[in-house]
Amino acid sequence: MFILGFYFPAEMGNNVPDEKVIEKLDNSGVDFSDVNEIKLTMEEYGQKKELTYTNKDTFMFKALAHYAKTAETNYMIYTNRYQISELSKRLDSDNETMKLCKKFDSMALFRIEVA
Repeated sequence: MFILGFYFPAEMGNNVPDEKVIEKLDNSGVDFSDVNEIKLTMEEYGQKKELTYTNKDTFMFKALAHYAKTAETNYMIYTNRYQISELSKRLDSDNETMKLCKKFDSMALFRIEVA
């Protein structure tokens, strides 16, 4: 099983505890302390929207910063967006993050950059 690109043993099935995902993210060796802002370009129905996300105290921010620094492309794959959104809905509670989760649940295309 892969969640956010991290491998989890098959015997865990679809029941990987959130704490295990957080542990892998925190121990990934990727330094994202220099990231202050996540810039997203959302493209839906031919319309482009620029979004910024700055809430560094959330799982969402860490996961997006990790993705931006390790992904082979700056386009976000739907599966990764969905996984980040679902985990964030359980782990974060602020309005900015919940609005971004709702956008991630769409089929829009997203490009990601860190600043």
